[in-house]
Amino acid sequence: MNTLTLSTLPYTEDVTPHYQAFCHLDGFVLLESSDKQRARYDIMSALPYDHITIARDSVSLREELEQLQRRLPTESSSCDLPFQGGAIGYIAYDFGSELMGIKAKPHPLLKDTPLVDLCLYDWAIITDHHLKEVHLVINHHLSTNPSHEDEIRTRWFHKSSDRKPFVLQTPFVPLINQIDYQHAFQAIHRDLTKGRAYQVNYTQPFLASYQGDSWGMYAQIKRKNPVPFSAFLRTNSADILSFSPERFLTIDKGHVFTSPIKGTAKRSENPIEDEQLRMALQSCTKNRAENIMIVDLLRNDLGRFAKTGSVQVTALCEPQSYHSVHHLVSDIRAQCTDNTTPLQAFLACFPGGSITGAPKQEAMRIINEHERYARGVYCGSIAYFSTHGRMDSSIAIRTITATKNQLYLAAGGGIVIDSQCEDEYQECFTKIAALV
Repeated sequence: MNTLTLSTLPYTEDVTPHYQAFCHLDGFVLLESSDKQRARYDIMSALPYDHITIARDSVSLREELEQLQRRLPTESSSCDLPFQGGAIGYIAYDFGSELMGIKAKPHPLLKDTPLVDLCLYDWAIITDHHLKEVHLVINHHLSTNPSHEDEIRTRWFHKSSDRKPFVLQTPFVPLINQIDYQHAFQAIHRDLTKGRAYQVNYTQPFLASYQGDSWGMYAQIKRKNPVPFSAFLRTNSADILSFSPERFLTIDKGHVFTSPIKGTAKRSENPIEDEQLRMALQSCTKNRAENIMIVDLLRNDLGRFAKTGSVQVTALCEPQSYHSVHHLVSDIRAQCTDNTTPLQAFLACFPGGSITGAPKQEAMRIINEHERYARGVYCGSIAYFSTHGRMDSSIAIRTITATKNQLYLAAGGGIVIDSQCEDEYQECFTKIAALV
């Protein structure tokens, strides 16, 4: 029996005031396609009927994973909307480290944030920016809660333009100085020379303080910095604000797609100079080599669960331009074996190779030796797992964790044998410029 109730809501080009009417509800989540050229849907929900967390001190991650798999509901559907009830939340980079036996010390600000924080929702508002439609989806099969439909519709029609104030009290300050960065770079370069790895993604953290509601910060950044994978998550321990250009993994009807980014150049307001920067990035031997390394790593990851011969690279090192940077992007596609669940596929590739290096496990060990703090949500993934077997996820770069009136942000890049320390150091600041 079909358990979905579908109804429509009025579409407007600026949906932010509608979303704002929900943003202070418990468990509010918004996965937003702010760059309409590259993405199609927004997914918004709140008031979850269940909550799945895996804490940092969990003694049995494998058992927790099995429980997680059992608690993710699955059912067939003839509806083609991307999310029809299910789980939305984050999987921290540190969760992948813990699975590999790599222990890292979190910054004191983040010590209480879980490794996994997913909420289960029986309703969602789906905004389709291609067809200019808004759908309210309620899955009555998922919970015993009475329908929220009346309250949801009331909030949507009484959109909110009143935003609680947000004030940045101190600017973002690096938590390591340039000398410390140089020492870590030199040590990683020695590891590369010895052959421990081919590429290592090294990152540095930043901290700022604020007062007010972080939703105001999210709305302001998103308006000026459109990307395909914006996200705002209200969790019990922190607000997560993500402005990622990078998809991690998506699965729909057994088809899997990943789109790694490796290679970055700043943009210029001068159109001629901007095009020169884009072309220079595209032709840069070093950046192309970094990208191809990660493509090879992901082909291997996908091969763990893909049908034989189905893994294909459909785009290699193509330049894509965003608000403040140019990136090199590749596309890889495959077909899952019949018995592979979306969560199994996700974990087989997690964390994404573009933010670890290659080979992945040794690169992650090197990262742990030289980065001062565990990464937390940063470089993990923000994802949804729908009841009908579809999932999509971003890599949580350009991502801020807001908690206790502090903002935690990090940035980094891939280091290879011919990397220059000053270039890599400055690239971190280029990547976060649009946020800070």
